[in-house]
Amino acid sequence: MKLFVATHNQHKIREISQILPDFEVVPDDPEGVEENAPDFAGNALIKVRAIAARHKGEWCMADDSGLEVEALGGAPGVHSARYAGEPCDTPRNNALLLKNLEGVENRRARFSCCCALVDPEGREHVVQGHCPGRIAKKAAGVEGFGYDPLFIPDGHDKSFAELSADEKNAISHRGRALANVKSKIDNVVLGRRTSPWLQLFRVVNLPTVPGDVLVGAAAVIASVPSGICVMSGVGGPEGPWIKPVDSLPAVGWAALASVFVYMFGLAQNDIFGAKTDRARPIPDGRISIAAAWSAALACLLATSATGFAAGLPRSWWTAVLALAVTATAYNKFKCWWMMGLCRALNVICGAAVVSPHWGGYDNFRSMGVAVLWWLYISLVTLYSEGEEDDPAKRRRVGLLVGGIVYLQLAALIVLTVLNPVVKPLLIAGAVLLVVLRLFKRIFPKVSAS
Repeated sequence: MKLFVATHNQHKIREISQILPDFEVVPDDPEGVEENAPDFAGNALIKVRAIAARHKGEWCMADDSGLEVEALGGAPGVHSARYAGEPCDTPRNNALLLKNLEGVENRRARFSCCCALVDPEGREHVVQGHCPGRIAKKAAGVEGFGYDPLFIPDGHDKSFAELSADEKNAISHRGRALANVKSKIDNVVLGRRTSPWLQLFRVVNLPTVPGDVLVGAAAVIASVPSGICVMSGVGGPEGPWIKPVDSLPAVGWAALASVFVYMFGLAQNDIFGAKTDRARPIPDGRISIAAAWSAALACLLATSATGFAAGLPRSWWTAVLALAVTATAYNKFKCWWMMGLCRALNVICGAAVVSPHWGGYDNFRSMGVAVLWWLYISLVTLYSEGEEDDPAKRRRVGLLVGGIVYLQLAALIVLTVLNPVVKPLLIAGAVLLVVLRLFKRIFPKVSAS
């Protein structure tokens, strides 16, 4: 596996190759990049982003490291390489450090290394490593580089420059940081191997789907005088009237069915984009197109089975069919407004469970919510164009997509204030928010875009 490293320092390349022998370390000098961040992590990210733009779909790494001396307030810190001024001059740096510590009893210090990674999917990872020790009164040893002749690590009476490469790498700041790099890469690679289906179905986003149905149903229930509503497909406009609590199980089943429709659309999305999308399970060969089609059809069957099992009304079947057709059209034509329409239809699915009277007084609010959802998701989809080549934008899009749960919760709060009978749906919406946060912790490596 190749690992592109943002450096021209051959000492560093050799050290990284020794610590990560399973990787083909390829140096790439981020020439012209200004390291002006106030900390090691910031500088490492500046450098790795510069080379990641040239090596899309590959592992890229940059590190920034330095010496932090306690008595000097953490100096040289991020200025370690040019402590004595431009250009970088190791003997001058060491001489200045010793001069600044003349007569100082406290010679505690530590080497710090921060490694920034960009994985093949464009996600950024930051890990660190530290090695505590002290500054010697004079230089000793010929191995290593930089401040190594002056730094004596804890537990040793020799400087870094007097230790063998294996001894130093076992305890050094860079050795510890690179061990964390290897662990991070192993975890990501393991995730890519073991969770292709989780990635195909964007499992992190799934908790955002049922809330649409809850809001649609709540909007209808809150609109009916005295909190009563008509169950779709049962009786006429005058009856039979039922209590909202009697329709809540059907709303729950409809919410589950919408998750299956969403999964159907996501599987189709990857199938139709197999030739153009990068770092996805189908192009990567982790899921075949035939298997993806089978999964998509299984999701449609699960939707139908849920609808039949719950006895969902005819109006719901009409809405969910429109949702499935629109999802297919979006995947085929990639019109940004169609994605918004999918979420709007999901709201209508919820409304359709508890009211068949489209255009009636009890659907004004649900239709209004559907239009708001259409507008929000359409604009997010439009903004997301080009996110594959911009990791920062991808993160922002992920936040905006996840943000719909907060929009759902806000709508449910308002509707509960208007009609307290909606409170059970508000509680369910709050649970979905907790589930979403939990999924983001459990599945941090699964792409949500």
